[in-house]
Amino acid sequence: MKTGNVWCKMLCLLLALTLSSAIAGAAAAEAEQAPGEELITNGDFSGALNWQLYTESEGKADMAVENGELVVNVHNGGKVEHAIQPYYDGFKLIQGVSYELSWDVRSTVERYMQVRIQLNGGDYHAYAQERLKAGPETEHHAIQFTMEEATDPAPRLCVNMGNVPEVEGGEADPATLGEHQVFFDNFSLKVTDSSSAVAAEEDPDATGIRVNQIGYKPESVKTAVFAGVSADSDAFKVVKADSGETAFEGTAGPAKENVWAGETDRVADFSALTEPGTYVVEAADGTRSPAFTIAEDVYGELLRAAVRMLTLQRCGTALDEKIGGDFAHPECHTAEALVLGTDEKIDVSGGWHDAGDYGRYTVSGAKAAADILQAWERLGTKTDDAGIPESGDGIDDLLQEAKYELDWLLKMQRADGGVYHKVTCRNFPAFISPEKETEELVICPVSNTATGDFAGVMALAGRIFAKSGDETLAAAADGYIAAAEKAWAYLEAHKGDPGFKNPEDVVTGEYPDENDEDEYFWAAAELARTTGKDEYRKAAEELLDDGGTRTGLGWLDVGSYGVYAVLKDEGAGEAAKEKAQALMRGCAEKALEIAGTNPYGIDRTDTYEWGSNMGVANTGAILQMAAETLGMDECEKAAQRYLDYLLGENATGYCFVTAFGGKSPEHPHHRPSTAAGRVMPGMLVGGPDSGLDDPYAVAALTGKPPAKCYADSDQTYSTNEVCVYWNSPLVLLIAGE
Repeated sequence: MKTGNVWCKMLCLLLALTLSSAIAGAAAAEAEQAPGEELITNGDFSGALNWQLYTESEGKADMAVENGELVVNVHNGGKVEHAIQPYYDGFKLIQGVSYELSWDVRSTVERYMQVRIQLNGGDYHAYAQERLKAGPETEHHAIQFTMEEATDPAPRLCVNMGNVPEVEGGEADPATLGEHQVFFDNFSLKVTDSSSAVAAEEDPDATGIRVNQIGYKPESVKTAVFAGVSADSDAFKVVKADSGETAFEGTAGPAKENVWAGETDRVADFSALTEPGTYVVEAADGTRSPAFTIAEDVYGELLRAAVRMLTLQRCGTALDEKIGGDFAHPECHTAEALVLGTDEKIDVSGGWHDAGDYGRYTVSGAKAAADILQAWERLGTKTDDAGIPESGDGIDDLLQEAKYELDWLLKMQRADGGVYHKVTCRNFPAFISPEKETEELVICPVSNTATGDFAGVMALAGRIFAKSGDETLAAAADGYIAAAEKAWAYLEAHKGDPGFKNPEDVVTGEYPDENDEDEYFWAAAELARTTGKDEYRKAAEELLDDGGTRTGLGWLDVGSYGVYAVLKDEGAGEAAKEKAQALMRGCAEKALEIAGTNPYGIDRTDTYEWGSNMGVANTGAILQMAAETLGMDECEKAAQRYLDYLLGENATGYCFVTAFGGKSPEHPHHRPSTAAGRVMPGMLVGGPDSGLDDPYAVAALTGKPPAKCYADSDQTYSTNEVCVYWNSPLVLLIAGE
């Protein structure tokens, strides 16, 4: 009986603690949104317009605030319900909380519309909605609902005002959607009951041991970062994952306050452990890292997956199940595209889908292809089993995949040598598979940056293909070089042309760049190395003198491709080489200096840009270039930390490559993944973005330290989208290891 009473008391205490915790959690969530709280700012439109307008599928409209109302001027209802969609962002829906959405509306014609609060990504499903008919008399509407799903920090309030039918799945009467106006007022979203609010879960990975979750080559630098691990002792050990047997013992470095990650870090070095195997790092308090492997070919599978991602992004061709698996699809985007400003349509099929959507862009595509080609130069012929359609034919898969993009780029060149900037639809598609994007393809005007990047990568490809040892590739080399020289002639005739801007009715990625001197320099340097012609060497050296060598390996700043080309050009003059050496050394030394202040060993501190993972991979590749061309051995060791960062040794604890490592992104902003219902493997996501450049990031990440401004959600395109030109420097970085 006594024992039973003890257990009874313990059970009662446990229940009391559990209930207390639940009440505290609910109270915390309730306090975040109190009953009566208004979640929409300026819903009576008494101030500046804080709504935005989305259009697609031939929908045309504009909107403004007039006399204290939101006025939407409809010009063409388009082809789908959401062809016209005024929307409002900037609020949060908490699981378990009840709300009331209300508004007033009238229209100069009788018409149907649909008011929705929806997920702002993925399948865009509604949390609450009402399909209604509006007419000349003002009517008041209200929807009461409870947020049954997980808390959404960045939903969207929108009104579908395209060709909306009376009932779900019905057909609308296009005759009702001629020119007309719709007036909205008194939008309100109020909390009605927060007593059942579900408290947000705390981040389970706020502390821990960060390691490269893929692993290391035996002779590589090997480090782990102890992030907020409060052990009494600095001692740590590395144990075998299967048996727990200790393989290495060491002492972590001194604690360093890492304000950019909001944590205190210690760096543990276990480079002396070289025996192949699978291991775990363990701190003195028992905290354990994810498992990792030490092996000579530790990056083989990762490399193949990163290359195969490009194959799965191929446009204009069918991917069968053998190649595509869950991402197989019929041919897509094969229709001729309209050259904007003309009545001409041309075939520009092929190439890679640029990112999580289906646009194809010259500047980013050229950068991606250049990385793949340079990776081949470093690797040699070692990759013929990446699982691409051409695998096993005896020709390196890196060259085969690059050729697929290069042959599309050739189609983007005009007869006068200029190169079109991009081909897309006028707007981004829904989260659908590629063959279902059937809107008209449009080709945007020629730009100097596109033409310069084209010239650089074509000259690079011509040189590499000529020495590839394969007759088919060698036969293509002369055509690539000729195209590069034609592009250079265009550049010479168009110095000073303004940078590219999106045409008025095109809202897809702009890739703007007002400084084209680094593109001129890259083109000249590659043509000089490939052709040996004095005119190109002279142009490259003049651009070095003029400072037209904005360094970097991004789509915006391509100067380091040119610097590397000069340093590898056996015919380059000594003066040019000295200037190129100074630029390469300057980049490397700056990266080393900044990385020395960051426990994670990368050149980022208080700022992480959109696509920071590309920047990290690019810097790692530049360090490898410096080690190769300048003999800076410290750069080779430093570059390993950049790869480690991308693969898990970072403040978020994520391996940033999908389907790799113990913890990797599962919800990338990537239409094929969303359409397939599973993540495409081998994709490098964008990573932390302290600029918070999308609504979800603003809602979910405001207040986070810069290094932790990342979320695994398909709603945050600024932190979790993917791009071919983010994967390509990952391939280049791996190739240099």
